[in-house]
Amino acid sequence: MEPDLPTGLDFGLEAAGIPLRVLVLEPMGHNAGLLEEIGALTGMSVDLVRDTRGALRRLERDRFDAVVIELPAPGMAPIDLFRAIVAIDIDQACRVVFLVNDLSDPTTRKFLTDAGRPFLTMPVDPAELYDLVVRVALEERED
Repeated sequence: MEPDLPTGLDFGLEAAGIPLRVLVLEPMGHNAGLLEEIGALTGMSVDLVRDTRGALRRLERDRFDAVVIELPAPGMAPIDLFRAIVAIDIDQACRVVFLVNDLSDPTTRKFLTDAGRPFLTMPVDPAELYDLVVRVALEERED
């Protein structure tokens, strides 16, 4: 049995001064707002992009500690979007977290299984979303 990892402010980010950059791809911006609110205490920077092409352009020119993608993504199939991110930078693909509206869709379930990335079902709990994003971001920094 593995010990529980600390969550929330127990990560000590505010003391360590680790600013995290997060890109959120979602049409409405609700989850980006949740992350901004809860991440304000730790200096988390959240950039919102509402379309897949814009997200891919941002990933080509900028580095992010975590990338949050709401599925279904506007204008592109999840597998095509994920492949495009892998083609841009495999490291960025390893920082992706998905938010899913409908797990009853077999195509979505297969994609999530094949992608092997963490995901949450919506509506998300703000603290749970924050914890997952921070875990992914810190895990990648430690490698």
